Amino acid sequence: MLDTFATGMMHLKFLNGHSAEAVALSSQQTGAQALAAMRLTVPQPALVIIGGASLMDADSLKRLQTVFNQVFAPLAEALSLTVLDGGTDAGVIHMMGQARHFVGGSFPLVGVVPQGKAKLPDDAAIASSVTDDSVTDDSRHDLEPHHTNFFLVPGDSWGSESPWLAEFASLVAQGQPALTILINGGQVALTDLQANLAKERPAVVLAGSGRLADTIATAMAAADTDEADPDIDPAIAELIRIHQPSGKLSVLDLALPVDQMRDRIQQYFTSVM
Repeated sequence: MLDTFATGMMHLKFLNGHSAEAVALSSQQTGAQALAAMRLTVPQPALVIIGGASLMDADSLKRLQTVFNQVFAPLAEALSLTVLDGGTDAGVIHMMGQARHFVGGSFPLVGVVPQGKAKLPDDAAIASSVTDDSVTDDSRHDLEPHHTNFFLVPGDSWGSESPWLAEFASLVAQGQPALTILINGGQVALTDLQANLAKERPAVVLAGSGRLADTIATAMAAADTDEADPDIDPAIAELIRIHQPSGKLSVLDLALPVDQMRDRIQQYFTSVM
C-alpha cells in the first residue's frame, strides 16, 4: 500500500492537464486530520454520489449523463456543494467528472479511494510507494482526472473506503445540508448506503438506473402492501424499515424531467439553508 503521510500532500498531474491534491491516510490517521491537511473549505453542503453504471443500456447511460450534466453538476456549482464519490475513472464517478468539466465547474470534487486500488497518474509515484507485494498494478484503477482532491484510505479491497466516504462527507458538511444519491450499484454500493444512512444523511435512490437502486426502489414501493417480497435481502429490508418512514430514504425516477429532478434535489439543500 502507499507509504502514508511520509511525504505529506501529493500533487497529482493528469495527462489532460488537470491537477489534484491527494492525501494518503494511515490506519492511525483520523478523517479530521486528513481533512485539515487537505485544507478544503468547511463547512460546506455536501453531495455524495454512490453506485455504478453496470448493465445499463446505451439509452439509459445517455440519460444518466444528461442528469449529471444538467442536474448534479449545475446544482453543485450554484449551491457551492462539495461533491464526494469513489474517485476512480469508471461508471458514475467518471460521469461526475465529465459533468464538472462540461459545466466548467469550480466546486470541489473529492474522491475517496482504497490505497490498494488507486493507480496514480505518475507511474513512478506508484512504484516508489508500493510496500505490499500482494497488490499488483493490474488491481489498481486510474483516478478520475477531473477531480480536485483525493483521500487515499487504508485498504486493498472495494468497500474498505465506505466508512471513510461517509465520514468525510459529514466532516465537510458539519451541520450543513448533505445528501447521498444511489445510482445503480451492487454490494459495495449497499455498504456505502448503509454507512451514509448511519450518519443520518438522507439518501435518494435513482429508480430506473438498474441493479441495487431498482431493487431498493421496488422494495420501497411494496413495503406497505401485501406485495412485499419475502425474499428481499434482509439488509435492504432493514434499511427500508428504519429509514423510509422518516423520509431519510426516498426515490426519484431517472425518467423524471430534468427540471423537476433539479427542483426536487435542490429542495434538500435550500429548504434547510
